[in-house]
Amino acid sequence: MAVSQRLMVLSQSKQLHSRYVPPRTTPQWPVSTAARNANCSPRVVDLAVSKKLHPNFEAARPVPAEVPLSARTARPTPRLRILAVPVPRHAECKLVEFQKSKLYEDKRISVSNCTTYTKQEMLAIRKSLHSRTSHQIQQPVTKPHLNIKIPPRLVELSTPLSRKMIKDIYNPFQVIPTAKYAVASERLSELAKPKTHHLYSSLC
Repeated sequence: MAVSQRLMVLSQSKQLHSRYVPPRTTPQWPVSTAARNANCSPRVVDLAVSKKLHPNFEAARPVPAEVPLSARTARPTPRLRILAVPVPRHAECKLVEFQKSKLYEDKRISVSNCTTYTKQEMLAIRKSLHSRTSHQIQQPVTKPHLNIKIPPRLVELSTPLSRKMIKDIYNPFQVIPTAKYAVASERLSELAKPKTHHLYSSLC
């Protein structure tokens, strides 16, 4: 069999690239003479200067701030004294006489001035217990219930279903008897044959 020119080219070993650089023998990278004798431009010198703080920058003060003597001995002005007085807030509730509830007649005036409605009075009443809460937990069974006859249908429905576990009856290696004596058809025998692959050899 003759070898083609393409196979001869592919059989040759791969050559290194012309710009391939082998690994260095030392981690120290040599600095060139031009880099050692270079002069920095004004822009590089300007960028090399550390950044300065803003002229209005204030450093963080300590937590217990010291009160100056002038603030401790200062005297407030009359205007400042007036502004320091809290604003009086009066809560007024104007109600009609018939709207007042009889439940608050003996209370203070501030409480009796509040308005109460029929719905609020109804909701204020505590919730009573249910009528069946006084029954005992164990109640006696009546005589008709003791002598009752259960119908067959009810007995059938009350019987639990028998469930068999699949893992107990399933055998993955068991072959069905009909499969042991089965005869394959001509079509099935034809499909069971392996596919033939034709190999073509190219002659050069």
